[in-house]
Amino acid sequence: LRDPDSGRSVSYNFGYFDFAQQDFLLRFVRGRMLYQAVALDGDADLSGYVEDGRRVWLQELRLDPAAVATLAAYLAEQVRPENRDYRYDYYTINCSTRVRDALDLALGGALRKATQHRSHGWTYRRFTRAYAQGVPWLYLGTDLALGQPVDQPLSIWDEGFIPGELKRQIRDLKLADGQPLLLSEQVLPATADSADHWPLPPDWRAPFAALGIVLAGLLLALSRLSELYLWGRVALALSGAGLSLVLGAAGLVLTGLWLGTDHAAAYRNENLLLLSPSWWLTLPAWIQLLWREQVLGRTALIARIGAWIAFGLVVFATLSKVFRSFEQSNIEWLLLLGPLVLVLRLVLARRCAAGSP
Repeated sequence: LRDPDSGRSVSYNFGYFDFAQQDFLLRFVRGRMLYQAVALDGDADLSGYVEDGRRVWLQELRLDPAAVATLAAYLAEQVRPENRDYRYDYYTINCSTRVRDALDLALGGALRKATQHRSHGWTYRRFTRAYAQGVPWLYLGTDLALGQPVDQPLSIWDEGFIPGELKRQIRDLKLADGQPLLLSEQVLPATADSADHWPLPPDWRAPFAALGIVLAGLLLALSRLSELYLWGRVALALSGAGLSLVLGAAGLVLTGLWLGTDHAAAYRNENLLLLSPSWWLTLPAWIQLLWREQVLGRTALIARIGAWIAFGLVVFATLSKVFRSFEQSNIEWLLLLGPLVLVLRLVLARRCAAGSP
């Protein structure tokens, strides 16, 4: 907001957080992050972005004096020490939605009215995949951890959780008198590319399926070598133990996110059917295989039970896709993990002595 008399500007930013806040790490893990609203010198703030090599879009808005007064009073109130902290959510209450809500308040609800009943058909997951694709660990980690809540089609209003989408909404909005809300737009630095890029999410179904088949094939080959060579059996035992450990640990993490945190986007995660913690029941069997050709006794029985549980859950996940029982978009993970779980159970069954204990 710029004062036309003094020329002084204030930049309101809802995207600050403090690493030194009490229980910062615990709040982050439990989904109870506190973000802050801060008021900064506007010109200095913009210069900082430019100096960091980032582009800044400046949108000048057509607001009447009453709307400006409403917006200024609201923002000034939000940065007061007793009001500045707010409970952050990645999708529904973030540094972009707070700006959207402030503008909508100044416009008397016009922004919400124009966008809440329209949809592009995109979901939170699709936006996340599109914008995270340049960082593989972030893309894979978030996609695996997100559950069914992020697969519902969004209204254009909901899409405002992305700053670039909010920018487009402002461009399109017409006021009650038919005039556009946007007076002018410029990009800083002046030499920067001002074009908008609407990223599209990648389609990983074929690569994931190919990788799943390759990994399953390698495990089968290692199983054959384990029947011929001692080093093959050791390699199989270590590989099986490693896979079981990772699959089970991932399942426990997903369970914890669902049942033990406030990360609502991670609830009802169908990927739990593919990453069963029951794989940990097979770990003693893989360890025993290091020095024995066959897994015996109660260890073999428990391992078979754990592997069958994991395999049964994958079968259920597959059938749920066929009969559309779940709306979660995770076919890529099924194509990757399905063959691996099938072969891992098969290899383990061959090594567990029949009739044990």
